[in-house]
Parts: sequence; structure tokens; C-alpha cells
Amino acid sequence: MSLDLETGLAAPRPKSIILYLVPDETRPPVSRLQRSLAFFSLALIGLSVVAILVLIIVGGAGMKIPSTQLQYFVQFFPLLALPLGALGIIALFVVGAVERRKYNGPGSK
Repeated sequence: MSLDLETGLAAPRPKSIILYLVPDETRPPVSRLQRSLAFFSLALIGLSVVAILVLIIVGGAGMKIPSTQLQYFVQFFPLLALPLGALGIIALFVVGAVERRKYNGPGSK
């Protein structure tokens, strides 16, 4: 806690030290690619969780899904979508690092 030398009172604390140290002007803008990757990953992982919950609820209730294309889709969708969602998140981090390096310039770390 720091003291204000003029008044002798404690200086007010910022709500977040990160927001206090990084003003709005210096934050890099979010690119369209980053937004697309984030939405893509969130949608795939979210739909996979919903499909898994449907399978758990249906299996726990003792019901059987009729052998249709929907059954195969619900069973195999998480097998493909979860790894693709994870790859999307990794790609989002890589794109963010490249954008941040491009925005900050070569001299900054």
C-alpha cells in the first residue's frame, strides 16, 4: 500500500493491476481470425459436451436410440469434434502470439 505524500492518506488501489498497468491504447486489437477460431473451438467443444450428456442421459434412463443416422452422429461427433476443438484452441494461442509479436515489434519481449 502506498501513501500519498501530499495528503498522508493511502492511495486508492486499482481494481485490477493488469488493467492499471496496460492502458487501452496499447492493447492489440483482436483479429477476425482470432474471433473465428475462438467461436469455432467453442462451438465444437460445446456441441461435443451436449452430445456426451445426451448419451449419458439416454443410457442412464435405459432408453435406446433407434438405429438411425442420428444415433451414429451423436455417438461419433465427440470423437472428431473434441480433438478439432483442442487444435482450434492451440491455433488460437499461436495466432495470438504471432499477432502480439507483430503488434509489439521485434525489439520488445
